[in-house]
Amino acid sequence: MTAPPDPAPEPAGPRRTAEVPERLGMAGRRVVQAVLDQALAVGVGVFAALAAGLVTIPLLRWGWVPPKLILWAPAITFLAVFYAADIVIQIWIPVRRGGVTPGMLVMGLRVETLRGGRPSGRAYLVRWVLLTIDGLLLGLVAVVSVVVTRRRQRIGDLVARTLVVRAEGDRR
Repeated sequence: MTAPPDPAPEPAGPRRTAEVPERLGMAGRRVVQAVLDQALAVGVGVFAALAAGLVTIPLLRWGWVPPKLILWAPAITFLAVFYAADIVIQIWIPVRRGGVTPGMLVMGLRVETLRGGRPSGRAYLVRWVLLTIDGLLLGLVAVVSVVVTRRRQRIGDLVARTLVVRAEGDRR
């Protein structure tokens, strides 16, 4: 008579394997959110640059402005309006709307402190400034940071002591 076979050992780390898709899911949500927010800021900047170009053309024809202005006016207008729109989207709107940018609203996310409260304007400013580091390599730095950190934080979140969580009532 042979002994009954040992029960199959449980797979190593079942909790860990279930955690990986969730981490990738949150990273994906944050990527889409970031793309939506940046697309909004770029769209506002492009609209303003087109308007500046349309204003510059008649001024150029009438001889009121130098010819180089036709190149510089839209470029400078785009940069100024893009950064202003980005500040409004990344700092002002979340401060006023409970931690939600337009992209976060669409994706069902919000920003909160590590203790679960509302971040200060300073925390949003730190997150925005460090977005330049997080955005390196087309955002790969932020994606890797979100996937590897325990609380799914990008570098700006780590320094500002904030995290992005799913908004209440979001079942996605």
